[in-house]
Amino acid sequence: MPEIKGRTSVGVSSDTEEMSQAADLDSADAANPEEYPGGLGWGLPPVRWGGNLAADFRADRVGNQSRRLRLTELATIRASSYIYQPWFALVSGGLGFVAGRERVSDTVALNLDQSSRTSYSAVTGNGDLTLFPVSRFPFNAYYDVSDSRASGEPNTDDFTNTRWGMRQSYRPPEGGDNYIASFNRSTLESQSFGRDTVNALEASMNRNAGPQSFDLAARYTSNTRSLTGEHTGLSELHARSSYSPEPELSVESLASLSNSDYRLLFAGVPTDNRSNFTQASTFATWRPQEYSSLYLTGGGRLFRSVIESGTDKAQTLTLSGNLAATYALNRQTSIAAGASATQLVTDSVGRLITTQTAAITRISDPVGIFGANYTWNIGANFSNQTGIPEGARQDLGGQFGHNINRSVTLGEYSQADFGFGQSASTSYDNVTGRAQTLNNNANASWRLYSATATSAYVSLLGTDSRTSGINANHFQMVNFQVSGQVQFNQVSYAAANLTVQAIRQSTPDTPRTSAPGHSSGNLSYFRQNAFGVPRLRYAALYNINESQFTSRLQGDVDAPRERVDQSFEQRLDYSLGRIALRLSMRFARIEGRPEALIFFRVDREFGSF
Repeated sequence: MPEIKGRTSVGVSSDTEEMSQAADLDSADAANPEEYPGGLGWGLPPVRWGGNLAADFRADRVGNQSRRLRLTELATIRASSYIYQPWFALVSGGLGFVAGRERVSDTVALNLDQSSRTSYSAVTGNGDLTLFPVSRFPFNAYYDVSDSRASGEPNTDDFTNTRWGMRQSYRPPEGGDNYIASFNRSTLESQSFGRDTVNALEASMNRNAGPQSFDLAARYTSNTRSLTGEHTGLSELHARSSYSPEPELSVESLASLSNSDYRLLFAGVPTDNRSNFTQASTFATWRPQEYSSLYLTGGGRLFRSVIESGTDKAQTLTLSGNLAATYALNRQTSIAAGASATQLVTDSVGRLITTQTAAITRISDPVGIFGANYTWNIGANFSNQTGIPEGARQDLGGQFGHNINRSVTLGEYSQADFGFGQSASTSYDNVTGRAQTLNNNANASWRLYSATATSAYVSLLGTDSRTSGINANHFQMVNFQVSGQVQFNQVSYAAANLTVQAIRQSTPDTPRTSAPGHSSGNLSYFRQNAFGVPRLRYAALYNINESQFTSRLQGDVDAPRERVDQSFEQRLDYSLGRIALRLSMRFARIEGRPEALIFFRVDREFGSF
């Protein structure tokens, strides 16, 4: 089995799990009442226990430089029980021992092999305590030590992970409100990168009182790295208020405060950056009566920023307010007008900027053409701006667009949708000049929905946008998405949740380039009784994550030290009674470095936990 872990990734189990465990132990207690005589019933409660013995062999290669052979043996024992009564306190814990030998070969100059042999051992374990698990104020504390060498994951560095934390929540008797506070700490230790520690302190509250609801959340995280001296500190405070005394009126208010302090290495040189952002805003919507043609919106916003880098410091303050009205002349045509004022203050300038806008839009009713729905829209807009360095600025624009969409039923449980659209817009700005934009887009999707365990969705979207005149550019994007699962028969099925996006853009001053795309998701295939062998399971797993991810530097205690960009694994699992065997082969790319892995494990469980 993998290394011993807490009950969840953050060491806090769900109320359902706690209630289930409490019920199991309570049943065992009721079956043996004579073991708890007299008084408060203190005595030795029933203990669920179990464990496993495992051995695994691993052969991997990182890049073209390092090859590693490793034999690891693991022994774990786990137990759970309660104190006094299951409703009072639940306890669980485990202890494990990891030992092994490895041989590492590094290819160096002149094509010579330099090998090293080492032995290692480590102790792992975990403990978990929950007080009043099914009450309105449960408390949980946990402690967990794990070793990456027992996981079989494609890590290029060996490390131990020490985690501990606590969580207290409270729910008043009347319900509707909720209060939570928690602290989590994760420390990774390795000979290659030293000690990497993340601390996360969080608190939140939710309160509902009639037509008003209020949410408040605070968070502080820090990350320190002993080998490089890098450090980050992030603090955030968010508040939200929602007020809706009647369906025609609603007011949403938001406020936030965030501070960050980074000391990171760039090209081996430490760089300090600090920032502070404060903002508050409110937004209101109102209709004189239900289904009224008049719709009013308004709001205000405050934003303040302070950014320091080394000895440089920049400050800005923005105060703004806006009011807008939309009136539906009929079902197809509407007019809108709005005004805003913004006070901008920086280190060197203070300026009041006002903006006035007006627009008219008409959207046609759908028209049937050869089984498809055709719609068109047309509009015009005007804006005036004062207080800018250029004096007064006016912009006049217009746009026209049309779309055609069709749905085709391919079977009892299958449907395809197709769409194509075009839009053209032109504008004249008395400061920057004229600009024209032509946009083309097309999309196709297929949906399969069945009464069985089969459902699938596939879509393809493409867009091409060309702007001439001021800010001339050419932008292209293709987005492909597939999700769902397909049950081929009683013993095999496939699942997918994958998004792939490609972007290409250019300007007159820069050649056409492919911007960084975005790919994330997974594909998987599972088969029972593989190759006609009972109890033999086959799995093929593909994962990709080329997007930016939340890291330990940003205070995520669950984030890995390194990101696995792509991985493809084929796996065979076989079980016979309490004996389980696994053979897997994996190819992965970890932050640009390729790794190949062959992993075999045999595991024997004992006990009932």
